[in-house]
Amino acid sequence: MQQLSIFDCPATEKPSFQKHDKVKLLLVDESTNFEIFNYRKYYHDHLIGKIGTVVEVKGNTVTVLINGEVIQCELCELEWIA
Repeated sequence: MQQLSIFDCPATEKPSFQKHDKVKLLLVDESTNFEIFNYRKYYHDHLIGKIGTVVEVKGNTVTVLINGEVIQCELCELEWIA
């Protein structure tokens, strides 16, 4: 048995991020995903809009290092930075 997180919903698109990519954490629209919106606002409000580095891509979950904190994100929360 495996415990799922709110980030483990099935992906409709393939991950477009690779390890060491620079990404920006976005705040998802509340009407799009209410749970992720509230989770980010409560726990990671200080990281929204900050740039980080992709550490791992596993399915629909992308692990990102931002300002020394490692957080798990859904694909829709991230924007690729050139």
